[in-house]
Order: sequence, then structure tokens, then C-alpha cells
Amino acid sequence: MIRTPLKWVNIRQHIAYSWWAYVLMAAVMLFGWQMAYRATEYVPPPEKTLHVTIAGDYVSSTVLEYYEQKAYEEFPEMESITFENIPLSIAGEGDYSGYTKLSVVIAVGEGDVYLLNRELLTSFASMQAFRPLDEDLQEGGALYGIFTEEDLEGGTFVAEEQDYDEETTGEEHIYGISAARLYGLLNQGVDTRDLYIACTSYTQNAEYALKMIAWLGEQTEEEPPAWLEELEPVMDEETKENLPEIG
Repeated sequence: MIRTPLKWVNIRQHIAYSWWAYVLMAAVMLFGWQMAYRATEYVPPPEKTLHVTIAGDYVSSTVLEYYEQKAYEEFPEMESITFENIPLSIAGEGDYSGYTKLSVVIAVGEGDVYLLNRELLTSFASMQAFRPLDEDLQEGGALYGIFTEEDLEGGTFVAEEQDYDEETTGEEHIYGISAARLYGLLNQGVDTRDLYIACTSYTQNAEYALKMIAWLGEQTEEEPPAWLEELEPVMDEETKENLPEIG
């Protein structure tokens, strides 16, 4: 039997012609390892997870991490708590990527608690994405006594496209709670003045989603930021009427 001697030049020639096979083999092995890891990776059950989404102005990752840490201290029994920010129109007028992402994550059923503006609240409530909070705000409910009537006014409306039966069609419900007085968040640089707090109808952890809303409500007990106190007297009705038109 003739044997080809194993020489470095032969090895180099083999690699030169067959390098792609080794790259492909490495890629397949890496992919297989990742799939095996994901298949065996522990995923907390839904009743042990909380996901809060702030859709509006940009919020720094530092602030999001701060509130995640504070939430873990408040709810140590939770295994996963996430605060996410979806900036809307941050790249300027005509950029709808934030709105697209928001629509997608709600459509696929992600998230337990949302902070978003009233227009989005009414739109998604009409698609049955958010649950009415009426019973939760009544005596004996998880949110009773935390928020004022003023906090509830803007989030009370008729979700006209809801598929109710004939007996309940046209009824008003409370779908959102004004976040304007969440001074704790305002002090951290999160502009909540035009946002509303809402709970998703599809959450698999409704008990703690409501507890999260109640905990966020405690942010109203903090002192309002100095810049807000300085701004409010200036923005009276006469000043608003004299503001120049934009565009």
C-alpha cells in the first residue's frame, strides 16, 4: 500500500482547497450548541414574570435598570422583571419604527403593563388589548384608594370597536390611569405627563401586573421636580393662546 507522507505542504494544500468545509462544520456545531442551550435554558413561568413598557420619549437604560432593581426589591418573589422603552418618533418626523414595534409587541401578546399616550390607549383598547380597570379601582380592588378621580378622567371612555354583547355596547370603562403625577419617574427624567398606565388583557400575571400599577402609583407621593413647578405657572391659558403656531 502506498502511503502519502504527512508533510506540512500537504496540510496547507488540503486546507487551501477544503477550508470552507471546516468553516461550515464549525458553524453547524455552533448552531447546534446554541439550539441545545436554548432548549435546556430555564424560562421563568408567566406568573413569575413582569414586563413594563414605556412607549413615548427616550428613556435611558440607566433609569430602566434602576426601576428594575427597585421593582425586584418590592417583588422579590418575581424571577424576571423587565422595564423596556419604545421611543416614538425619536429620529424625527416621519419615522414610525417605534409605532410599528409597539403594534407588533402588542399583537403578539408581549408585556403586562404599558405607559402610553391617550391616542394609543384608545386605539389598542378598541382592539381589546387592554383590560377595563373599573372593578380593580372599586372598594376591595387591587387599585382602590391609590388614584384620584382626576387621574381616571382621561382614561375613561367607550372603546367603540369592542365586541361586547348588546347589553354592554356603548358603556364607558376605565382603561388607563393618568401618569402625570408619577413624580418619582419625572424626577428620574421620564416624561410621563401625557402618558397613561394600562394593563394588558392578555397578561398571564394579572395579580402582579395590578400590584405593579399600584407600586407605580406610589410615585405620586414624591415631591414634583423643580422644573415642573416652574413650568406650570408659566403655561396658563393666556400663555397657551399666545404660543406661535408650528409648521
